Amino acid sequence: MPNDKSTATLMKAGVGIAALIIVVRIVLEQLGAPEFVNSIFGVAWLYFIFPVLFAVRILATGDPSPFKSLVKNMVVFGIYTRVMVMMTYMLAYTLRWRSPRFTSREGGNVVQGVGFLMGFLVIPLRNAIIWVVIVTLLGMIIGGITLRLKKRPPQPVTS
Repeated sequence: MPNDKSTATLMKAGVGIAALIIVVRIVLEQLGAPEFVNSIFGVAWLYFIFPVLFAVRILATGDPSPFKSLVKNMVVFGIYTRVMVMMTYMLAYTLRWRSPRFTSREGGNVVQGVGFLMGFLVIPLRNAIIWVVIVTLLGMIIGGITLRLKKRPPQPVTS
């Protein structure tokens, strides 16, 4: 968990929002909502918003190494959110959910011929690892730009 209390609060809020989005999406998918509606409720949208929020919060705290803090925050945020998504894939395999994201040949785990180990563990874990890397890289690009643009100029030295 991040060191700074305000950053930790932001992390908790982000994870809470992600959990809510995941639940809403599962409900919509199970009710048979169109795929374009389901895609609106994706955790991936948060990966464009939270790097900016983390960067602004890190700068506000006066952190001496803001890029290092941003990397830590993005890795932790990515792990928390992707583990939750990974659990949905595990549930989907166990309960044989028929949503397109689980049944597509391009990465779904509820596909004919996918065995227990692959469907319940390997595919969800592989997706989680790939996404944590993507989240971190995307966060460093977006958050890094924010850190550079919002960085406070050095205070003049008074003698």
